[in-house]
Amino acid sequence: MTPDWIRRRGLPVLLAVCILTLCVGQAGARGPTIGDIQPHDTIFVYEEGLDLSQLRNATTDNPVTELRKYQDNNPDRGVTRNVPVVDDTNFEVLDFLVGGDYGTYYAYNPEDGVTALVMIREPEIFLDVVLASPHHNEPLAGYAVSPNTRIAFRIASPDVGAFYQAGGVYPATVDILLTTPGGAETTVISGINLAGLNVSSTRFYTDDPGRPGAIPLSGIGEPGTYTVRAVWRQPAAFDAYAADSEPVTFTVANRIGVDTTATPTPTATVTATPTPTPTPTTPPTTAPTPTETATPVPTATTVPATPTPTAAPLPGALAVAAAGFALTLAGRRR
Repeated sequence: MTPDWIRRRGLPVLLAVCILTLCVGQAGARGPTIGDIQPHDTIFVYEEGLDLSQLRNATTDNPVTELRKYQDNNPDRGVTRNVPVVDDTNFEVLDFLVGGDYGTYYAYNPEDGVTALVMIREPEIFLDVVLASPHHNEPLAGYAVSPNTRIAFRIASPDVGAFYQAGGVYPATVDILLTTPGGAETTVISGINLAGLNVSSTRFYTDDPGRPGAIPLSGIGEPGTYTVRAVWRQPAAFDAYAADSEPVTFTVANRIGVDTTATPTPTATVTATPTPTPTPTTPPTTAPTPTETATPVPTATTVPATPTPTAAPLPGALAVAAAGFALTLAGRRR
């Protein structure tokens, strides 16, 4: 059975869910083009040619004359910032008028008052260098890495990646600009072109599916410290005025230095091994003859040593025996 509180509150809860769904559907839903601004859209400083006519009062159709920011985002309270709108069909978001005061702004007309709201934000971009997939959680900024390493770049733009789109098309792009140890700048790293990357999500990696791929440092060129940053390419106003990402540095180790230090080590061990082996081999050949056989010689001079050469003294023994036998016979004759 359905609990009483659901039966009592089911309709209000359902209405609240529907309202939230509609609000979520409207947020960031520019259209039909990227310059057509709808209520609850997010717009960015430096944007040009925006059409705010959809923010007008639908009944009077009076043009929007101001974008107002209110205390605590409450139109019943005082105005904290006022951005004039000269032409609501061709509006430019000037950063010095916003003055870093980002947040919720309300479209305003003297006759209609507040009509709709939009969000004003700054187009920010963040960059980091990491190991290639599946090791994206290993940052390399400030570290020295081997030339055999494969890397990727992580790009994050929470607001542009979420809201700068129309009809599922994300027109903002960035370049990954590398500065070599010699001072040259390039967007091609190890033969991989990292220019014009589409900012189609709040965060992505350059080796994600559909992206340029992992970058092998074996083809990067000279060893040394490299600096990399993300630079806005499109729209042109972002390219001209929006800040690049903070630079990130990483060092590619000297491959030649590693090889030269590694090669002497095996050769030293190889030459050391043959020299000890001949030295022990010579003593064993001379040692067995004098030591093992020479030591038992004293024992051989005892009783068993003399019987061994019995073959030589045999005739003398027979002579002695014969003489004794003759003497015995002579005694018997007497």
